[in-house]
Amino acid sequence: MDAPRLAVQVKTGQAGVEELRQLRGTMAHFSAEQGLLVAWGGFKGAVRAEARTSHFSVRLWDAQQLLDQVFDHYDKLTPELRSKLPLTRIWALASTDTP
Repeated sequence: MDAPRLAVQVKTGQAGVEELRQLRGTMAHFSAEQGLLVAWGGFKGAVRAEARTSHFSVRLWDAQQLLDQVFDHYDKLTPELRSKLPLTRIWALASTDTP
C-alpha cells in the first residue's frame, strides 16, 4: 500500500483506552501514519483525553460522527460502494422555531 497508510479499528460497543492503545500498536506494526477508532457505542472514560496527545495521527469517531461523514461524502463514493450502502435523500419541512 502506498502512503499514507491508515489503520482502522471498529467496535460495535463502547471503546476504552485499551482499544486506543491497540490501534496505536497496530499503527506501529504496519507503519501506518494515521489511525481511526470507530466506536458505535461511544467512548469510555479518558479515551478522548488520551487521544488528544496524538491528535494529528489518531481520530475518534462515534456513531454520529460516522454518520455525518457518510452523509457528507456519500455523493463522492463510487457507484459500486453506493450500491452496497443504498441511501435515498428525503426532504422534510423544518420548523422555523430555533431554541
